[in-house]
Amino acid sequence: MNWMNPDNVVHVALNKIGDVIIANLLFLLCSVPLITIGPALSALYHCMLRTVKGNHTFTVKTFFSAFRQNFIQSFLIWIGLCAAFIITALNLRFLAHTVSPAGQIFFLLTCGTAVLLAITALYVFPVIAAFKGTWKMHLKNALLFAFSHLPSTLLIAVVSTLPMVMTWLDIGLLPLYACCWFFFGFGLTAYINSLLFYRMFRPYLEQK
Repeated sequence: MNWMNPDNVVHVALNKIGDVIIANLLFLLCSVPLITIGPALSALYHCMLRTVKGNHTFTVKTFFSAFRQNFIQSFLIWIGLCAAFIITALNLRFLAHTVSPAGQIFFLLTCGTAVLLAITALYVFPVIAAFKGTWKMHLKNALLFAFSHLPSTLLIAVVSTLPMVMTWLDIGLLPLYACCWFFFGFGLTAYINSLLFYRMFRPYLEQK
């Protein structure tokens, strides 16, 4: 009868796997227009944070509810981040060819800006998924969490980028990587990151 217990370790593991796969497919579906990646990412993290917490019910309903609820804020922040990344990349390309001391200083400052944008992008959508507030509050809280948990920030950056770098470099296994990304790649990455995010967010969530 222990196998029929919903708290059994096998049931818990299967529920988590199911949540990851379903949320991954929904994320891909809602990211097709590209400009909606921000809202889809917030909804994905909303589902994965709930999974880490232990809630495994109605993943589809939860995803679309979070997608609608956070759409405007996530959309505007995503568009803003994309524009900022494009401008920063163009500046880096231009400043990379300068040899003057002032040009090198601006190049380093622009590199710092790029790192700051990347950190913001890693944190802001999980923050939107976990908390209510204005877009200014979300951006502020994202940076506060990031710099107050630097070891976790580094680990989150590695978890988020290393699989994509491996996919990009190993062209021979691209079909296998594509299959993994399609079924669970984005969801699994968000789940692993959510283990760290939930540990950061939990003291503030318990105060609500």
